[in-house]
Amino acid sequence: ARSGDPGSGYAPPTDITAQITVLAEGTRGTLSQAYLEWQKISSDNPQIFALGVKEIWETLKPLDAVVHTLGWPLPRDCFGGSFMYPLSRNLVALGLVVGLDYKRTSDDVHEMLQRMKLHPLFRDLLESGEMIEWGAKTIPEGGYYAIPKRRHGDGLMIVGDSAGFVEVASLKGIHYAMQSGMFAARAAFDALKGKDTSSASLKAYDAMVDGSFIAKDLYRRRNMRLAFQESNFYFAGFKAGLMTVTGGALPGSKIKSHSDAEVPREAVPPEPFVPDGKLTFSKLDAVFKSGNATRDDIPSHLVVGSDITPEVAELYTHMCPAGVYERDGERLVVSPANCIDCKATDVIGPRWTPREGGSGPKYRQM
Repeated sequence: ARSGDPGSGYAPPTDITAQITVLAEGTRGTLSQAYLEWQKISSDNPQIFALGVKEIWETLKPLDAVVHTLGWPLPRDCFGGSFMYPLSRNLVALGLVVGLDYKRTSDDVHEMLQRMKLHPLFRDLLESGEMIEWGAKTIPEGGYYAIPKRRHGDGLMIVGDSAGFVEVASLKGIHYAMQSGMFAARAAFDALKGKDTSSASLKAYDAMVDGSFIAKDLYRRRNMRLAFQESNFYFAGFKAGLMTVTGGALPGSKIKSHSDAEVPREAVPPEPFVPDGKLTFSKLDAVFKSGNATRDDIPSHLVVGSDITPEVAELYTHMCPAGVYERDGERLVVSPANCIDCKATDVIGPRWTPREGGSGPKYRQM
């Protein structure tokens, strides 16, 4: 319970030991971050992140195309875009992905997605259907220069999003997660067979990654996302075109980046938006569609500072897609049971920590 007393389903913690542990925690993995900090493993640039909000719709009309868009409803100084894919004849996935280095406290990815669906490109397909599932997750976008210089250690390897293996320009992340997992399995098999699970043995994992299409793809697009942090939308687009044509040779020098937490944010009042509950949805209605199974009296798993200003409270309110944070006058109100573990605010402020088993969203088709 929130008081800290054991509940009816309490079970004492159990130590699980293994000769080799592969950390595949996804974005901002708690153990992965702790290990990299403990071992003082750095990267050339800090990792930066995007937040993706996604919906699954049952439609009466079939979608026979793959749709990607840039621009509206994002402000011109926001990096991101939308997608809409057919999953089956009457099932459609759509969503919006936005970099968390945006410039205003009122920028709200969930609300941007709701506004986007009012465009005829989306509305004509969706308005006769039903939204059956909703979810959100952060995505590492720093690319080649944000990858930890070492992803292995004594009895340990880090794979997938936990290591930052995402190539933004070609929307590839699952491919790299699967392949890095396969490399880790091969390295683990050889290490166990040779009865040597030390860092010296498991460095074969890093060698396989560095010699594979994972590292080659990331290197070719090493500056593409960073250009949009350094330059305005149009100039960055020009640079991205050059990189595509030249395979990353121009501009070839490393573009330095800064973490999302370092971005100055302008306190801007939000534009009023009232969802209709049919095509557009509030955050609380969306959380219900995630199948959130968290009990209401769960102890908070979010570590929030005590010195939150009204402007920062406004930022958290709009950054979180699930309505966990709400500004009430001059103070911040936190509803941890709403959390769907997207870890958006974990990027810049309140720390996400693991909570009791069975909590969080119960995705079925995400």
